[in-house]
Amino acid sequence: MKIKAKTCDENFLEEIKRNFDTKYIDLYRNFDKKGIQELFDNELVYDIEHEFEYLELFDPKSFSDLFTNNIKNTYEALKFLTPAQASREEFWFTMINTVYLDYLLDYLKTVSDRKDFDQKIKNSIFYNSSITKAQTIQRISRYWWLGYRTYDEKNISNPYWLTEYFFERDGSSKIIAFFSSNLTNNKDTALGIIEGIKNRNDKIVNNRWAYLIMNKYFNAMGGVRIIDIMTREEIKKETMKYIDYIVENPELLSLEERKGIIKG
Repeated sequence: MKIKAKTCDENFLEEIKRNFDTKYIDLYRNFDKKGIQELFDNELVYDIEHEFEYLELFDPKSFSDLFTNNIKNTYEALKFLTPAQASREEFWFTMINTVYLDYLLDYLKTVSDRKDFDQKIKNSIFYNSSITKAQTIQRISRYWWLGYRTYDEKNISNPYWLTEYFFERDGSSKIIAFFSSNLTNNKDTALGIIEGIKNRNDKIVNNRWAYLIMNKYFNAMGGVRIIDIMTREEIKKETMKYIDYIVENPELLSLEERKGIIKG
């Protein structure tokens, strides 16, 4: 089904955010679809030029299936976005409350009994932290950005091969650990690290510890070398080299890190 992408005036977003706790949050607490639709039916919410094929999102029990399905369906549908366009909070705020409203409400029903339900609502629709971190938390933005950062256009047969690998285990806890870092804003850096870890899958576990350790390593390296000018191949080789080094010298890791990632 082809539909128009939507966005809103920044003043509309700011007014909703400013008065959210006093005027609007009950719409979401009560899963009031009609009320939300009426709120977004105004001249400050409008179509943009792009039309896209809507692909359904869902939250299955398996986190691996959740991420790989929703990342593919969001990124494939909205691949026309540039990173600059995809950085606009107004766009994702509007899309989650219009095109993806059913998905939002279905998700909120699954977390309605949590003590942090109100915060879950806000995180789902707004950017509530630094932009890099917020991009991986907002309920629709996250899928596009995770797709963008793991999509490998060089692998014609399956450009999502590294997406599938990254999320096959411990995906939800790896997202913030890896993708909220400025280091992985560089797509080649992110792909190089993931591929390097995959190539050493016989030695270390594909979990958040592996990505935390690699983030720490490359951030430290950034003090003496400009990471952004390294090629993806160089990043991959450096990742594999460092994994070999720490496996041979496990005393360099904390006990928790050793137990977390080293196989055997």
